[in-house]
Amino acid sequence: MSERLKTVYAFYSTFYDSIFGRLYAAGRRAAIRLMNIRPGEEILEVGVGTGTALPLYPREANVVGIDLSKEMLEKARQRQRDFGLSRVTLYEMDATKMGFTSGRFHKVIAAHTVAVVPEPLRLILEMKRVCRTGGEIYILNYAGSTKGWLSQIEKFISPFRNALGLGQHIDIESLLKEAELRIEHQERVNFLGSCSLIKCKK
Repeated sequence: MSERLKTVYAFYSTFYDSIFGRLYAAGRRAAIRLMNIRPGEEILEVGVGTGTALPLYPREANVVGIDLSKEMLEKARQRQRDFGLSRVTLYEMDATKMGFTSGRFHKVIAAHTVAVVPEPLRLILEMKRVCRTGGEIYILNYAGSTKGWLSQIEKFISPFRNALGLGQHIDIESLLKEAELRIEHQERVNFLGSCSLIKCKK
């Protein structure tokens, strides 16, 4: 992960909740409902950010959150304290080089993270590695059109989005195919269906 992204998200940490936290709230709630978390399951949230989703998880679940931005994690740790989330553990970690054993987690989710990292395929492969066989992988991400004139516009603005740390234009379906992950469920969420919520099984 580049130092530039660390700098960008250190800046965003000061106002992330008031803008992006609200903008993406509906999609996060939909993702956690879809995950159907059972008591005792171990969940990994990749790119946990300021922890806006942490209070939404069932209290009986063991949730591990990772992020590269220490400033974002400081906000997440404060949220953890405020809500008394005793079964949440947070780590500062590069999502493309996770320090977890293979097959540890029942369910792995990346929300608004895959399009942000410089190597999205590497991130997805790491998510697959740390997910146990039979486990589930969820990706919630901005996902625009991959065809027609709208796709061309999105590709044009992608460098500007990327420069702001808001993500590049990616073909998530092609990336998942390359990672040998089959989509089991897909739906559009958030304002005007601007984001895609995907479930895969390992």
